[in-house]
Amino acid sequence: MRPIGRCNLSCPFCFGPRHEVPSMPRETALRVAAALKDGGVRGVVISGGEPTLLSYLAELAEALHQPQGDIPSPRVVLSTNGLAPLRTMERVLPSLSWIALPLESADAAEHRALRTGVAPHRDKMLTLLKEVRKNHRYVQVKLGTVVTRLNIGGAPDVLSLIDDSCLPDVWKVYQMSESNYGADNRGWLSLGDEEFEDVVHRCEAAARERDVTLRVYRNSTRTGSYFFIDPDCQVVVIDENGERRIGDFFERLAESGSTLGAPVAGERNAENFTGTYPDMNPHA
Repeated sequence: MRPIGRCNLSCPFCFGPRHEVPSMPRETALRVAAALKDGGVRGVVISGGEPTLLSYLAELAEALHQPQGDIPSPRVVLSTNGLAPLRTMERVLPSLSWIALPLESADAAEHRALRTGVAPHRDKMLTLLKEVRKNHRYVQVKLGTVVTRLNIGGAPDVLSLIDDSCLPDVWKVYQMSESNYGADNRGWLSLGDEEFEDVVHRCEAAARERDVTLRVYRNSTRTGSYFFIDPDCQVVVIDENGERRIGDFFERLAESGSTLGAPVAGERNAENFTGTYPDMNPHA
């Protein structure tokens, strides 16, 4: 779910909705959540934009998290830039299985060039990571690093900024997606496949040294890996031609007899989610 485009950062590689897009109304978001649960979806990532700017985020996360009869609740993931006040996060964390946090470089200047708009973003994000690890141990942590031309040097060393007690459960390294803002800036930001793999090799060595599970996202495997519901309730899927809008979520549900259909249940989509957010704490 990408119920918001608005963000308090202006990252040049962002592949989320445009920031000026109006947010999804609360009632619509809760209807989407109910439909996803009715459809037996195994996991939902709440993303954006920056979802902590939504006034109803805690209610949405709780609605997804709450059991519904005999249907298991989906794993709820919050993908956030980590800038929200702690009091905001404390209302959301009890409903989460995972939190996804960004860290682009061990080099402060490289990180600032990519996470633009609020300083010191990196310090605030690391503070939230420590809070989650100390007081919300039931929430698993995925650390995300997007590799671009600006952070080739410092991306493989991001784990060096994190104490052993706060290491993520999964570290995912992303090749920059060339869509939305990423498409606007690909000429000066994007890496070729070989350059990206060179960085991946260094990340693999760093992950082994710290005993952290590494996952890698490559643009070559993007097709079929995502099923987005955007702020205007349009469904977006990824195919060989990039992002493709395939219609209103509820209209497609009505046409298909209230089943979510192949895109959300696709093998690659499921593998992408379960590989990134494995069920590491099933009884929490």
